[in-house]
Amino acid sequence: MKPFVVNRYGRIVFPFNFFPELDFSVFETLEQFAAVIKRDFEEKAPTETDIVARVESRAYRGRYEVLRDLALNLFWVNRYAMTMYEKRPTRWKDVARHRDNLFLPVFKPWDGAELTAAIQAGYRALPPTWDEGTEDKLFRILLDVFRHKKGAGAELPALKPTVGEILANPGNLTYHLLAYDPDYPGYTWDDIIETSHRVPELEALTRQAMVLHNQYRWDREKTRLTEVGKLHDDDFVVVFRPRNEDVLQFIRRVRGGRRSGEPVRVEGLRRPLARLAEPGRDRRRPERAGQRPARVRERVQAEGQGRQHHPSPSPARETGAAHGATSSAACLLARRASRGRSQALLNSAGSHEP
Repeated sequence: MKPFVVNRYGRIVFPFNFFPELDFSVFETLEQFAAVIKRDFEEKAPTETDIVARVESRAYRGRYEVLRDLALNLFWVNRYAMTMYEKRPTRWKDVARHRDNLFLPVFKPWDGAELTAAIQAGYRALPPTWDEGTEDKLFRILLDVFRHKKGAGAELPALKPTVGEILANPGNLTYHLLAYDPDYPGYTWDDIIETSHRVPELEALTRQAMVLHNQYRWDREKTRLTEVGKLHDDDFVVVFRPRNEDVLQFIRRVRGGRRSGEPVRVEGLRRPLARLAEPGRDRRRPERAGQRPARVRERVQAEGQGRQHHPSPSPARETGAAHGATSSAACLLARRASRGRSQALLNSAGSHEP
C-alpha cells in the first residue's frame, strides 16, 4: 500500500490510517502480533463502558468527541478482522468443512441495548462541534454498527476456529444472516479516499465510518447468532478468509508451533524440505575444505599488471610460436586424412562381400 496519496481535491491522504495493513511475514509468535495490536488499537481505544461513563459524567464537551471515541472503540472491536481476514457471506451448504484456510467466528451472547441507549442520549444532549448535519450522519452510521455488533470485543481471539473445529461443538454461536443481498450498498476505495470536508477532523472521521460500515456489508438488523449445529443448508454465514498468503502462513506457524523460516517436514521424507531462498539471503555455495573460491576480478587485475612489467616478446619468438602453431595444424590435418582413407578402405571391403 502506498504511504500516501493525493486525492482530486489536492489533499494528502494516508490510507494506512483507515486500511490497517501489517507485514505478517515478520511475526514469529502470536505474542509479537498481540503487542502490535495493543499498541495500534487497544491503547488508543476506550471501552464502551468508558464511553458511557464519560457521557454520564459530562466529560465530553461536544459531539465530535463522542464520535471519535465511538469510532476508536469499533476499530478495536474489528482489530483482527481488519488486519487478518476478509468477511465473505456464504451459503452454509457451500462452505468447505475440511480446509485450513476457512474460519468462522465464535461469539458469546452480548446485550448492548442499554449502552447504546445511554450513548445516544448523551450524544443528543451535547452541542454540535463544527457541522451538525455531518456529525449526525456519522453518528447514525457508527451507532448502527455499534448497536448490531455481536460481541463486546475483548473475548474475540485472533485465531478463529476452522469450520471443522467449530463443528466439534454444535453449541458454538456464529453469524447467521437471515437475508443476504450481494449488492448491499457500501463504499468503494475512491469513495473513501476522495471524501472531503472543510474540517480535517470530520474528513478523517468520515473515512473511518465508511470503513466500519464496509465491515458489516449486509442488513445488520437481520443478523442473528445461531448455534452451528442448527444451521440449515440455505442459511448464510460469514466466513473469514485470510487477507493474503502471509497471514495464512502466520496462522499455520502459530498453530503448528513452527517459527518463520523453519524447514517444513513432509510425511514419508527422511529429511525436511529445504527452505526457499529469501530475498536478500546469500545464495552462494559454501566453500569446500581445501578449495579456494575463484576471484576473477583480482586475477584479471594481477594479469594486467604482469603484462605491464614484462617486455613484449621478440620477433624471433613470435616467428617460432607461429611456426609451432602451423606445424600443429598440419599434423591435425594429416591425422584426419589418414582416418578418412581407412574408412574408405573398410567401406570398399564391405561392398565386395558375398
